[in-house]
Amino acid sequence: MQVRAHNIPQTHLETLPVPVAKDLSHTSSVDAGCRPSEYYRSRLSPVRFASRQLILSLVEKETEPLGRWQAKVRTPLLDTYFSLTATLGSHTFYVLMLPIPVWFGYFKLARDLVFILGFGIYFSGLLKDYLCLPRPRSPPLHRITRSHYTAQEYGCPSSHSANAISVTLTLATYWYHYSDTHSKLFNTVSIILSMIYFVSLVLGRLYCGMHGFVDVGSGLLIGISCFLIRHLSSDIWDHIVFETGWFSPVLVLLFYYSLIYFHVKPIDDCPCFEDSVAFVGVLTGMELGQWALFQNSKAITLEDFDFRYKVIVPFSWSYLGPLFTLARLVVGVSTIVIWKAISKPLLTRLLSPITPQRISHHCKALQSRTHVYIFVRLAVYAGISTLTVWMNALFTLFGLDSSLSGPLDKYT
Repeated sequence: MQVRAHNIPQTHLETLPVPVAKDLSHTSSVDAGCRPSEYYRSRLSPVRFASRQLILSLVEKETEPLGRWQAKVRTPLLDTYFSLTATLGSHTFYVLMLPIPVWFGYFKLARDLVFILGFGIYFSGLLKDYLCLPRPRSPPLHRITRSHYTAQEYGCPSSHSANAISVTLTLATYWYHYSDTHSKLFNTVSIILSMIYFVSLVLGRLYCGMHGFVDVGSGLLIGISCFLIRHLSSDIWDHIVFETGWFSPVLVLLFYYSLIYFHVKPIDDCPCFEDSVAFVGVLTGMELGQWALFQNSKAITLEDFDFRYKVIVPFSWSYLGPLFTLARLVVGVSTIVIWKAISKPLLTRLLSPITPQRISHHCKALQSRTHVYIFVRLAVYAGISTLTVWMNALFTLFGLDSSLSGPLDKYT
């Protein structure tokens, strides 16, 4: 069995030179994608192997220059900064942050963000498992990370880069369309923060030795593609989901589960598939939850999506004030955290009798696609997005809802 990076002896980690973040040196012997070429030739299709070898040659050529650049610019302060900002592209960050726009009146923005992030994670993970390419070698690079989980993945393409560009483009588009409804100060600060987010994530991937230029460039292409697809097709897809009656849940379940069922299987032990399952679950729960809500508000037509979203989860700062707004956030986040904590053991117990449980491989991507793990993970993350969409019912129970009593621009 292949030894993973998290099995590096603790005594070695304690003597590494940068205390603010784990500095993983000499990892090339345990990284995914670093086996001899013949190993991959015997297990990949000719097209898949040829694609891997072509891009691998580019990855190898840029390793030495990246190592020299990192050695030249590296400081303890930058180590801390980039290792911290890397969490802005992490799984946990998105789970906690994506629901917030929904609860504060930006329902359509949240829906767009879930789409571009979900498909960005899925397609970057799909290509990672298809190409089986390693991260930049260490040495000469130093791997600076707070997440051993992320360090175990293949390198190309960079999912952080895909997320960074797609989120930045989505926010920029939103602020362009709604700039008149916000102050100049708000718009300026928002643009500056978006650029800091983008530069920190992309440059940080290079600085921390987690990715090379090929990884980052391909990730940016995926992110731009996801943004364009969502931007150009959102009205069409939303009308299909919300206008097809009871056929819609069937369509959603079949479409999203097929993404998991036909996901490429990696050759090494790579955890990319686990993030793909989680985000497909989020997408599924969002679609089903919003479809159900839309069925309960049939008096409002689909002619104005923005208006309908605001009716579902209205928010008014002037109505709630700072104290109740904070309470709304606490109730929402606490509900999500509690669900995530209790749902996995509960659903595992419920689903185990009816789904296969035999473990054929410790790598989740190599398990049967009907394994109980798949359905539990899908259900847990579908539950998160469904709860997010339906949270206004809980807000109403606690007296934290906003009545739709003012003009429409009150909620934009």
